[in-house]
Amino acid sequence: MTNHPRKRFLIGIAGSSGSGKTTFARRIIQECRRAGIKSALFSLDNYYRPLDGMSLPERRTYNFDHPDAIDFSLAREHLQRLMEGRAVRMPVYDFKLHTRSKQTISLSPSELIVVEGLYALHEAELLALYDYKLFVSTSLPTAILRRVERDISERGRTVENAKHQILSTVLPMYETYVRPTQKNAHFSINWEGEEIPDKATEGIVRMVRDHFR
Repeated sequence: MTNHPRKRFLIGIAGSSGSGKTTFARRIIQECRRAGIKSALFSLDNYYRPLDGMSLPERRTYNFDHPDAIDFSLAREHLQRLMEGRAVRMPVYDFKLHTRSKQTISLSPSELIVVEGLYALHEAELLALYDYKLFVSTSLPTAILRRVERDISERGRTVENAKHQILSTVLPMYETYVRPTQKNAHFSINWEGEEIPDKATEGIVRMVRDHFR
């Protein structure tokens, strides 16, 4: 009797900056691994376009919150390879230098692939690949606080830098480009506070587990 490989399952998770989508994606992966499902995170943050041709001051003023900042073509190519059972070399983005690092990460094909990012539900070619689509939202004060904390602790920003970026690009781009992608989701989650929405997590893990039965 031949053992056929189980069909892969792709989830796309989008939402505002600071909505908690990355944390939520990681929790789904953690719980699915506990259930014996090989799972991997595919972050679109790694697919920002390289800006080596710009000076550092020019990169600092670049609009990273516009969809054109993402190399969707490379992201889709890598996702297709993973779906075909082939490993990829995922780029690594250096958020302190505002360009791609020389390093890459080897990502092996998994049964579950969770794609997360501001524009995970933006491009039609990516939407066509997903088995399930989620949108994570939160209140404006919560999102701003999370964004500022992350930019200072993880990306070397000052408070003034973070505030300027939020007002000049983050909020306008969210209203113009990110929020409209909520209509592409199968399900939307409003996440306030620190606790991860366990009921939503349990429902998604159950769905994935049922898919592989």
